[in-house]
Amino acid sequence: MYILYTVLLILLGCAMLPRLLWRSLQGAGYHRDLLERFGYGSALRTAMQQAQGCLWFHAASVGEIQGLQPVIASLRERFPTLPVVCSTFTPTGKMMAHRLIPEATSIFLLPFDLPWTMRRVVQRLRPRAVIVQETELWPHWFRAAARRQVPVVLVNGRLSPRSVRRYMWIRRLMQRLFTDVTLLLVQSQEVAQRFRRLGAAAHRLQIAGNTNIDRALLAAEQVRPAHALEPLVRGRRLLVAGSTHEGEETIFLEVYQRLRLHYPDLLLVLAPRHMERIDAVVRHVQAAHCQPVRRSMCASTEAASRAGLEHDHAVLILDTLGELAALYQLCTVAFVGGSLVPIGGHNILEPAVFAKPLLFGPYMHHFPEIAQMLCKADGAVQVHNVEETYTQVEKMLQYPDDAAALGRRAFQALQANRGALVTTRDALVAVLQRDVDDPARTVGV
Repeated sequence: MYILYTVLLILLGCAMLPRLLWRSLQGAGYHRDLLERFGYGSALRTAMQQAQGCLWFHAASVGEIQGLQPVIASLRERFPTLPVVCSTFTPTGKMMAHRLIPEATSIFLLPFDLPWTMRRVVQRLRPRAVIVQETELWPHWFRAAARRQVPVVLVNGRLSPRSVRRYMWIRRLMQRLFTDVTLLLVQSQEVAQRFRRLGAAAHRLQIAGNTNIDRALLAAEQVRPAHALEPLVRGRRLLVAGSTHEGEETIFLEVYQRLRLHYPDLLLVLAPRHMERIDAVVRHVQAAHCQPVRRSMCASTEAASRAGLEHDHAVLILDTLGELAALYQLCTVAFVGGSLVPIGGHNILEPAVFAKPLLFGPYMHHFPEIAQMLCKADGAVQVHNVEETYTQVEKMLQYPDDAAALGRRAFQALQANRGALVTTRDALVAVLQRDVDDPARTVGV
């Protein structure tokens, strides 16, 4: 099964090469990090030379890195002398890791999951443990770690019903993969059952809850200085469409044009999920006869005015990293994208922790438990099309007290479900302490 997986991986890589080259031309940054994909490059060399015996953390992209950061911080308090390295799957995730995890000795892109590559990296890096966020399941990496007696722990584990159906085609491979995982810390009983369906043994599973809830609440509780965006949008009601994908911007542009007839102080903010789509979003805004204004052109109120932010039909486009949470904090109504088109949704916790009126679409299969929890608490509204979106946003603008109550119910639901971070930290400490206390385990030998 591993041989077939390797062959398919190589064929898939060859098939994706044109797309990777195209994304490089679009500025995604993939071309600069190609060496790291094969287990080389300066960042990996630094890790191998300076961080042997490290805690190796991994997350897919920006949102996952944000979720992993408090886990890293809590473990650093318990093991302050252990070096930390961090890998990500995407270049944007790597950029965010540099911002959020300055204590890391090295940050690099995860090498391709080829057996010879992963064997070499694990052998040279000699990690004390591999700690992976959410759904990053890599057979050859986990196998290379297990063969060198390196504990592998999945934290904040989640599997959507759709993912389970897809993984069932390779259940034998998944069942073998789970034997190389020391511990699966999953978000809920339902998620645990999905892992069991794929062959994970019960003794490797522990329900720890969703650490993203704790992270989001902790971030919201921090005293925040006035954000640079605040003076730019003062006196405006903000409709923020975050983490949008192709097809969603046009829906909100139509909604915005209709709402502007009744709410002239309304400003639409579009925050595409992928930075390489910024030019396409600009074209969508222009096609809707609105004025596109890039956030990067608004360093001051004067610059924002020159860029056209005061235009009657201005649309602010977020083309910077790390500011979406601030916009959710400032917004009047929030929508989280990837949900009106069949992507699977994105992080709906960020607007919820600020008690903001929240909408999302029907495609939330990547976050079904959180979506169900908020809807059950009457703390969010699910919409299915342009008309429903217009109706619900208009209602939130017309009845602000009801909208505020909606946001408060979402926040209260999150408060009732916090605590996963402590559970996760204690479980990781137990795994690492077991490794210290067992003289038969000689990691990296």
